[in-house]
Amino acid sequence: MSTPAWARRAVIVLLAGFIGLGALWIERPGLQYDETLFVLASHPRDDAPIAYMMHFHGRPVALMIISYLGALKGWLYVPILRLWPGSVGAVRLPMLLVGAAGLGFLYLLARRAFGWRTALVALALAATDPIYLFTTRLDWGPMAIQRLCLLAGCWGVLRWWQQKRLRDLGLGCFALGVGVFDKATFLWLLAALALATVLVFGRQVWASLRPKVIATALAGLLLGSAAFVYYCWKWPGETFRHEAESPEKYGGKLRGLQQMLEGTALVGWFSRDMDDRPLEPSGALARVVYAVAPREAQAETLLLPALLVALLLLPALPFAPWGRGMLFLLLFGLFGFVQMLVVADAGALHHQALLLPFPQLFVAAGLIGLLDGAGRWLRPGRFRAAATAVVCLLALVLVGANLRGVAHYYFRILAYGGGPAWTEAIYTLDRAIEAGKPEQVVLLDWGQAMQLRVLTADRLPVVEATLPQGAQYDSRYLEAYLANPRVLFVRHAPGEPVAFPQIAAAFDQFTVSRGYRVDVRETVKDFQGRPIFEILAARPAPAPTIPPAPRR
Repeated sequence: MSTPAWARRAVIVLLAGFIGLGALWIERPGLQYDETLFVLASHPRDDAPIAYMMHFHGRPVALMIISYLGALKGWLYVPILRLWPGSVGAVRLPMLLVGAAGLGFLYLLARRAFGWRTALVALALAATDPIYLFTTRLDWGPMAIQRLCLLAGCWGVLRWWQQKRLRDLGLGCFALGVGVFDKATFLWLLAALALATVLVFGRQVWASLRPKVIATALAGLLLGSAAFVYYCWKWPGETFRHEAESPEKYGGKLRGLQQMLEGTALVGWFSRDMDDRPLEPSGALARVVYAVAPREAQAETLLLPALLVALLLLPALPFAPWGRGMLFLLLFGLFGFVQMLVVADAGALHHQALLLPFPQLFVAAGLIGLLDGAGRWLRPGRFRAAATAVVCLLALVLVGANLRGVAHYYFRILAYGGGPAWTEAIYTLDRAIEAGKPEQVVLLDWGQAMQLRVLTADRLPVVEATLPQGAQYDSRYLEAYLANPRVLFVRHAPGEPVAFPQIAAAFDQFTVSRGYRVDVRETVKDFQGRPIFEILAARPAPAPTIPPAPRR
């Protein structure tokens, strides 16, 4: 069945709506450390704490930022930050475009697998899902590129399966390989895809395997992940050091999955608690959000109950194509999550969100499969039209619940501000430090270095006073910086959460013991007026004045 013109226009509207919805108040909340970690690759330094660095014509080139995180995102941002330096939009808008491209491939994939009606419903559900939207907009995982690679790779492999063109298989596997280079956690998704394919389509796949097919698939995977493969060959064992998770933590990961599917997993991530005094709305659009956003602590979407209903409908649907396709989606999600469940330190939101938007596709396939199944036994005319109307109404209800969740998150951001790791005070801190024209900036806690490097176009010589020996901090690390009067220090204001309180404590103890005087040059506040950071300057205490001896 060909796609009608109105449906093609609807796809464009949904993709544009996703970008527009994600671009609202683009500077809120403040930039977060992991969101800007790519600066280690876009502006590499020889002394940067990254996993692997190469030199090309005498210039440093980052290959792997961490043993499991490649430099791909940093490479993409090199031209972006040259054209648009020091801008929040330069950080977040490109990932929104990447997320929209992923949704485009979701539509193409679903149209090939289930038809244009399922593809349109899946696109509508995914483009308005608050978890997919905000994890793309903020991309602190990172996740956006991996989801694009997953959807583009699946589409290419499916196109090869239907048209038998090896070029499609090679391009699809290349996209999957790029996902592995972007972040090694993508291997979980590859393993889940392979297991689901074998169990659902194993006989057909085995019958189509030929030497050319195998060689093309392997070549695409290896070419896409070549940088990661080279790193693993150069430093064997650095990436794969995972241990089994303690069964006591399974419950927390299952609750995290439930919250992701309910749309509430981001509560407490990037906004302050709602116990604070809300900021009044500024602007007409903000007033609309304040008016329509639900004020309860958690605004749930309807994705989880829709998934359960679609799961119950699965046995009643025709096995081909709906049943087999939905079974594949179900097994992929199950296998992907099980790997996150049993691996230690895995299964956080930025891992589980990699499974999106396949749950939305599962629900869309269930809705349209129900409609097609009803069409087999309902008489033409009003009954079939009524079934179509019911399915459309259900889809609209799901989209409305998604938009309600999006409005709730925007209300939290606008009214209460960014959380400790996402504070908008980072923008004021950036300007305040540059105004002081320091030779060096020493951060007395983790969590601000990468944002400052991005916001200042890497003009600030920022150093993190880290913990080189685990929890044991060597205060001698500060001696060289304290000796320079043009060094500024930054720490959190009293009462603010601190990641490593040992650093500030060592700083205070060391300065007192060595006779330094520490002055608060400026207190940096967020949009709500809360003191967040303190900019400190240290200088030797003046020698005590000895009064002259009295005359006799």
